[in-house]
Amino acid sequence: MLQVKPKPLNKESILEIIQGIFPNTTVMFVYYCGSLAFGLNDENSDDDVTVVLDGFKGNVHLSLGELDIFAYGRDVYLKKQNLDPTVPLYDRAYIDEVLSEKDNLIYLDESYRDEYEAYKNIDLTSKLGLFLESFVEHYKMRIEYPEPQKSHYHILRVRGILDHVDETGKYRHVVHEPWYTHMIEYKKNWNNSKGLEYMPLLREALVYIENYKDKVMKDELG
Repeated sequence: MLQVKPKPLNKESILEIIQGIFPNTTVMFVYYCGSLAFGLNDENSDDDVTVVLDGFKGNVHLSLGELDIFAYGRDVYLKKQNLDPTVPLYDRAYIDEVLSEKDNLIYLDESYRDEYEAYKNIDLTSKLGLFLESFVEHYKMRIEYPEPQKSHYHILRVRGILDHVDETGKYRHVVHEPWYTHMIEYKKNWNNSKGLEYMPLLREALVYIENYKDKVMKDELG
């Protein structure tokens, strides 16, 4: 039987769900994360959102059908953006999602606008070594899974971004070719034979990122 993916939730519905799950907290801001943040979503993508809460401790990931919520207390989110090692590795590996040039904001309490702008405008170039360290550590574990994983496309994404860093001196969400094409093709075919063919390139790209990380950290340490 043909299954049709439900229409994406609108912003008002997402906010209503979040407010119902986290009573007695203040929703500071909510934004799309994951493939939606990077403009790489397709018909199989979930609606991933990040929510930052005042009056909430810790962080939690909730899957509600097609909606995935990554919720953070105010203090934990600040630590995440500063790549604090006490924050789980998974969370530190994707902090560049806020750099998308798309307008991914779902909701903002205006009294927290200064904090939101600070998060959104993070200078990841100055923290590139620490970010790549978290990214590499995370994906060195994932690359050893017996089967290809959909999320491996991020390896190709970051590999292409590093060419942009070399060209401009700034880490932005700009994926150079041929890595953009590789990223899209792998994301479409990760669970078939073509996805398997990408594994050597994925490993090669991850080694490149690790070596790049070593060079950056050496320069940062003087």
